[in-house]
This record gives sequence, C-alpha cells and structure tokens, in this order.
Amino acid sequence: MSEESEILARIDRSLEEIKAILTLVHQEDLDHAKKNLLKEGSIKQKVYELCDGTRTTKDLSDAIGKELSYVNSYLSILRREGLIRTMEKEGKQVHEQVF
Repeated sequence: MSEESEILARIDRSLEEIKAILTLVHQEDLDHAKKNLLKEGSIKQKVYELCDGTRTTKDLSDAIGKELSYVNSYLSILRREGLIRTMEKEGKQVHEQVF
C-alpha cells in the first residue's frame, strides 16, 4: 500500500469515527428527522429500509414489486434528502443508508 493510500485510509477511518460520534450525540434529532421524512408504511420508508449497502436498484425493485423507474424516483428523493447514498461496490451500484 502506498503512503498516499495509507494516509487516505487513516483519514477515512477518522471521518467514520467522527460520523459515529455525531450520530450517537444527535440520535434523537436524527430519529425525529427520519420520522418526519419517512411516513410509516410508505413505499419511501420500505425503500429506505432495504438500502443496506448490498442491494442494487433491481434488487430493491424486486423486493417491493415495483418498476425500476418507480424505485429510482424514490432513490433520488432519498438521496436529495441525505438519507441514502449510492456507491460502487464489487462492480455494482448499491444503495446504503447514511444514518
């Protein structure tokens, strides 16, 4: 591993630790925000809950029985609201909860 890679890995670990601390400290506020943004029983909530960092859009579509374009629209909304992120993992685009 190059020196630059090691530095980036340390920065990444530090940022993850900071995120964990901020999440812990603000858990009540985060839960309140999620409750306001994700109405109980809604498709949006179902899509959010399935975003575990391993599922592709097709996986989500299959899981809730909706068209890809329908699921994509909810993924876009969830990304804009800062609730999920989409990333490349093992050559696939997967979706994961931010908090």
